[in-house]
Amino acid sequence: MKFLSYFTQYKPLFLFWIFFLAIGALFRVVLSFAFLENPLHNIALTLLYGARMDTIAFSFFGIIFAILFALNFIKISRIFMTLLTLVYFGVELSGITFMSQFLSRPNALFVEHLQNYKELGLMVWESYSLYVVLLFLALIVLGYKSFFFFSQYIHYGDIKKRLIPLPFILALLFLGLRSSIGESTPNASFYTFSKNRLSNEIANNSIFSIAYSLYLMKKEKSYNYGKLDTQVALERVKKLNHITNNTNDLTHFAKSHFSQEKNIILVILESFGWHHIGYLGGTKTTPNLDKLTKNALYFTNLYAVGTRTSWGVSSILTSLYPLPTREYVKASKAQHNFYTVAKTLKKHNYSTTFLYGGDANFDNMRGFMLANGFDNVYGKESFSSSKYQQRTWGYCDEDLYDKAFKMIQKEKKQFFLTLLTLSSHQPFDYPRGKTKPYKDAPLAGFANSIKYADYALGKFVARLKKSGILKDTIVVFVADHCSKAYSKNNVPIDKYKIAAMIVSDDFKGGKNYNKIASQIDIAPTMLDIAGISDTLPTMGQSVLSFERNSALLLANKRNFAYLLEDKYILFKPSQKAQIFNYKNNPLNNNEEIIKDGLSYIYSSSYLYKNSKYR
Repeated sequence: MKFLSYFTQYKPLFLFWIFFLAIGALFRVVLSFAFLENPLHNIALTLLYGARMDTIAFSFFGIIFAILFALNFIKISRIFMTLLTLVYFGVELSGITFMSQFLSRPNALFVEHLQNYKELGLMVWESYSLYVVLLFLALIVLGYKSFFFFSQYIHYGDIKKRLIPLPFILALLFLGLRSSIGESTPNASFYTFSKNRLSNEIANNSIFSIAYSLYLMKKEKSYNYGKLDTQVALERVKKLNHITNNTNDLTHFAKSHFSQEKNIILVILESFGWHHIGYLGGTKTTPNLDKLTKNALYFTNLYAVGTRTSWGVSSILTSLYPLPTREYVKASKAQHNFYTVAKTLKKHNYSTTFLYGGDANFDNMRGFMLANGFDNVYGKESFSSSKYQQRTWGYCDEDLYDKAFKMIQKEKKQFFLTLLTLSSHQPFDYPRGKTKPYKDAPLAGFANSIKYADYALGKFVARLKKSGILKDTIVVFVADHCSKAYSKNNVPIDKYKIAAMIVSDDFKGGKNYNKIASQIDIAPTMLDIAGISDTLPTMGQSVLSFERNSALLLANKRNFAYLLEDKYILFKPSQKAQIFNYKNNPLNNNEEIIKDGLSYIYSSSYLYKNSKYR
């Protein structure tokens, strides 16, 4: 009991958390009634997710206060809490105005406006001078009342007694700040629960929104890879892609070679690099995938854009080459109204679903997808623990495919289902005894995890075929990246080559595409084979219409490699571009192909930053 009494000293912290939640809830109710057509719809979830976001924001400040309080910096603690109260009210009030203009919590645009504080101040004063005066007076009263309130509860005490529970208090606040015991750290997915973007924005916390925007803006720097005007770069990409239009984007009409619209299952395979793919000349660990080449358009020279799942998922779904700073699933300007292939399919009345056996909040996948064309996003929380066994990262590939199959059976209209596997991810925690081990590698190693993943996908395709679903469905298999692709010197090109194929009855006997292709070509090719004709803003193209024979790779975080048939151009920030053959021997410079590579790099950045990719 004596030990518990030490915690009661931190009563002011608990009271302010309750106060913080109450104010957040109040403003959410106001925002709901002001901006939603049906304000009471999902109000409970809005307040619940809102409490989560308020707790994240509060916990950061709570850590600072707890340390100040424990060390008896009482006057500073009172002032700190008073200022925090004023900032909280000020930000929430300005958030209402911002919401009325942009239907969003204060974000990167809000921060950009604040940078022009002189012009902004004059505009606000000229338009709302009376309200500014009233707000100023209200904040003075609030500041006085708040300081008086905190003076009553925050007082001096025995430092030794306050230090005893401090580690426990800080641990609780850290958990509140992280708001998860899983892999994810706070991001937009943490407040994304609805298909209605505005409901999600109301659930967010304005302080968190501003802080997160500042974090993303800091990450999204511009890098100089060489001199080339952006408009020249865009026109050059249009010419390279055979696009003729009069706009500053890549919008083009893509006519399908097929007449019947089909369902689409897109399976993004964890780490299916060519080294362990039989049909690509790797180890014989993918017998099931290899067999599917007899009924598919299969790629033997397709390259990943990067080295992480988030890079691969981003470019597969958006058909856009990557930025050197941030994956699109996490990039600030891609969190609303950004193009994904799901948007095109929704126009054609497809249901659009993403299913992952792990944490769908990881790398903000849930937030990005729900904001950009996906109807539903399901992660490991949607798997029944009584039926499936959770492993290190989540649920194994067999469980993923089993759940996917049952979801497909319930579909009442055409569907686009995206799956992301994880059994071939380190530490390779896959079910043992399902398939004969590959003897030349450890049982708990990468090669055998690939063999299990191949067994699971073969079992899934067999179920689809037996049920008749495969007759009017195409199944796309594409890796997110290779297993390892790091090198201090230049770029290990071969470590970016990955497995990719589109299984369809339209390719009986199999069709090999052996030209160089990229993950950005998957979505347009998939739409083509699925019988979808539409106007697309994609940088990628259907390989049935256009043979690019090039690819852009993001290597070692900030470097790009523009891959051609027998050479590649290496771009490093603020350095002169260099040309190498595949053995990494330097070649003579060729300004034209250097400009081609620069065109793709700068066009991707332009399309992203100037909201032209919608």
